[in-house]
Amino acid sequence: MKKLLLLAASLVVVLVLGAGGFVIVAMGALFSSAAAAGSSSGCVPATAGTVGPAPTGAPPAPKPASSTAAASTTTTAPESLEIPLGNRTVTLQSKQLAIATSIITVGRQLGVSDKGVKVALMTALQESVLRMYANSFVPESLNYDHDAVGSDHDSVNPFQQRAGWGTVAERMNLDYSIRAFFGGKDGPNGGSPRGLLDIPGWETMTPGVAAQTVQVSAYPDAYDKWEAGADLLIAKLGGGISSGCGTGTIVGEMALPLDQPYQMTSGYGPRDVDVPGASTWHAAIDLQNWPNNCGAPVYAILPGEVTLSSALWLSVKHPDGFVVSYLHMYKSDRLVDVGDQVTAGQQIGKVGNVPPSGGCHLDLRINVANNTSAEVAKLTLSQNETRMRSATLPEHQNFVDPEQFMQLWSVEACPTDWCRRL
Repeated sequence: MKKLLLLAASLVVVLVLGAGGFVIVAMGALFSSAAAAGSSSGCVPATAGTVGPAPTGAPPAPKPASSTAAASTTTTAPESLEIPLGNRTVTLQSKQLAIATSIITVGRQLGVSDKGVKVALMTALQESVLRMYANSFVPESLNYDHDAVGSDHDSVNPFQQRAGWGTVAERMNLDYSIRAFFGGKDGPNGGSPRGLLDIPGWETMTPGVAAQTVQVSAYPDAYDKWEAGADLLIAKLGGGISSGCGTGTIVGEMALPLDQPYQMTSGYGPRDVDVPGASTWHAAIDLQNWPNNCGAPVYAILPGEVTLSSALWLSVKHPDGFVVSYLHMYKSDRLVDVGDQVTAGQQIGKVGNVPPSGGCHLDLRINVANNTSAEVAKLTLSQNETRMRSATLPEHQNFVDPEQFMQLWSVEACPTDWCRRL
């Protein structure tokens, strides 16, 4: 590994001297390859400098590298947003959405997964409906910017943190309060009180239980009702880019579709299958978080516009004309609909088991019938396959192998160090 990294560093220097701005692309690609080769954690580093295939087939133009560890987002927060709360909705205004955006941003700067960000949003929604609370029993808190005034013991801020979490000045600082909630080895609270990242096994808890474990509330079940609302906030405000391990990880302009690790349960091409209604020529790859995890987040691998949301299919058309489809998600679990614009890494729904299906999984397929990218056009169409029996039925034609497709972005769909093939 050290030799590989030194080689990468040397090549980067050569590119700096000989190719000017192209160094950003090379650096990102080499770093991705080196890290993937040496890591078994399932994390793929964020490399904002790498790019995918150019629409015209010309060499991809370099992009400026990100100046921070977390990938940036250009999402503009709306003036208001209606989110679900049980069988009704709640409308959040701009100040509340600004707090939600700060929670998402800080979480991603810290490398927290979207599940962890969701826990933080659910907590702040329940505790304050995303308002910066001062407290009438804590007069000093009234000296700081606030949106509301409460009177619950000495609790302040969106998370209703009490005196043990810090001084009044610290707790009335939004950035501090968010970092304290997340905690971790670099958290400002030093592990006491415990932030989310200080709790062993929080990743395996339901979001509501994780929130309660941090907050130790008298109403332990109160957080669950905000989960759908938190999902929507991440989808609408998050910009779809997270540098956290296992969450819509960005690699250049492409994201992986599931949290890592996952397994590939069915590959592309002809197959023997005993599921009623399932195709014997599979124009997709099937991916699954183990064990058979319905409800796991599904992320858009590329940007585009949602053009189809049927009982079985959710399809996103890329600006270059090809269509990426995500199958088997229940419509009630989808976070986007026809006409919505999505970004790479944005959560678009949850893994489901809509028939025909033999279990909870994601079917990922690429239709290139209207493709305009010269690079994508080089891929073999399903009806022209020579590696295997070609697709003969019209409904299986004009697809390409998703693994070969993802390799155009230097992304491996199922790396051997954390993905197993069944």
